[in-house]
Amino acid sequence: MNIVYFGNGQRAYICLNYLIKNNIQIDCVVSSKLEEKKKTSSLISLAKDYKIKYFLTDDPNEEKSKNFFLGLNADIFILGGYDKILKKHIIEIPKKLCINLHGGKLPEYRGSSPLNWVLIKEETEFTISIIKVDTGVDTGEIIKDYTQKIEPNDTIVDLHRKANKYFPKLMLDVIKDIRNDRLNYRKQSTRKVSYYPLRNKKDGFILFDQLNASEVHGRIRALTLPYPCAFSFWKSKKVYFIKSELNDFKFYGEAGKVYKKTKKGFLICCKDVSIWITKAKFEDGSDAIKQIQKYDSFTTIRGEILSSFENKN
Repeated sequence: MNIVYFGNGQRAYICLNYLIKNNIQIDCVVSSKLEEKKKTSSLISLAKDYKIKYFLTDDPNEEKSKNFFLGLNADIFILGGYDKILKKHIIEIPKKLCINLHGGKLPEYRGSSPLNWVLIKEETEFTISIIKVDTGVDTGEIIKDYTQKIEPNDTIVDLHRKANKYFPKLMLDVIKDIRNDRLNYRKQSTRKVSYYPLRNKKDGFILFDQLNASEVHGRIRALTLPYPCAFSFWKSKKVYFIKSELNDFKFYGEAGKVYKKTKKGFLICCKDVSIWITKAKFEDGSDAIKQIQKYDSFTTIRGEILSSFENKN
């Protein structure tokens, strides 16, 4: 059975390495040109180490790519963490099927960055899925999925770690099922369909008078390092929030104001109650926790409106 593996990034590397270690023969690895320049966790380095044919393209749908794929006589295309959308004329090349790894529950979390979004949406569990690729965006039939618990302080790093632990096992199971002609497909529900966009840096801006403490906590967990981080402004300086904790008891106050400062961090009030910021940094990388003091205030809409009126008078 000829398998062509498409991917780029850490998840793709982890899954490919797992398949190789479990004696799954990969006939070709397809990745972007940027992947070849990576010094660590490179799919191309892995392909070279195991003498696997590889193909680099930034457009898998172009005629040159199509002709190359046709020459591979592939049975399966595996999209193992691949950031390009394949068009119909490419999806239909393999004799058996084309499968994709998706880091979200379907159809509720179609689209980009599902693991980030489940934290922002304050979910208590998340699902990883392997689906049959069709011409839609994450609309294909579900082959296998697996649901895991989200702990109260799990960050995006924790979710990626959990997903990367189980994705390779699911993929191996699917390949074995294909070999033995025992695949089971499940059509996605037409209810609860939701699409989520790719996030950008500006989405991380936190206004404490607009978000509840749990919402702030969700954003900080979803956007922490190695992502750009959630942020706000203190004395016109940009502050990146790396780690937070929900308070054990309800502490009320003026949104955006710091009410406690300890070795743990600082307690700041949100739209409803307060939250602990336990790790934060300035743009130059220096520790923000050390400089921010009790009764200091962060930017809020209320504060900006009041300031504009005071400046006029």
